[in-house]
Amino acid sequence: MKKKIFIGIGVVILGLIIISAIGGSGNKGNSQQTITSNNSPQPTATPEKINARDLADDFDNNQVAAEAKWKDKLVEFSAEISNITDTGISFQNVATKQFSMAQISCKIQDKEQLLPLKNGQTVTVKGVVGTQTIGVIEVKNCEVVQ
Repeated sequence: MKKKIFIGIGVVILGLIIISAIGGSGNKGNSQQTITSNNSPQPTATPEKINARDLADDFDNNQVAAEAKWKDKLVEFSAEISNITDTGISFQNVATKQFSMAQISCKIQDKEQLLPLKNGQTVTVKGVVGTQTIGVIEVKNCEVVQ
């Protein structure tokens, strides 16, 4: 009799495990997203016009506070180009402090925009502020405006 009770309890537990495995899986691995496209042009966000010196000074004063204030914001600023590479433009000596390590690195998507530029030239760019690593303030998705 005890053997039949243990077998019965085992069958019930096994049944509960199977039911919970089947019912608990829900939509895992089966989720689908519906993406709708209306082919209409999306409005372009207006960048916040800032002074490059203010951006660099904020990062010089407190990187954590500066990232909280500026990260993921679309900005537009003008500065003198110090270096042009295949990834974009660098702006050095933009901070107020004489021996500041802060510089701005603008990652340009359209490499054609780099061709007419020269070191020492002042340009206006817009892009999304990222984080600072070893003194370099990253600005992503940059475009040369002027």
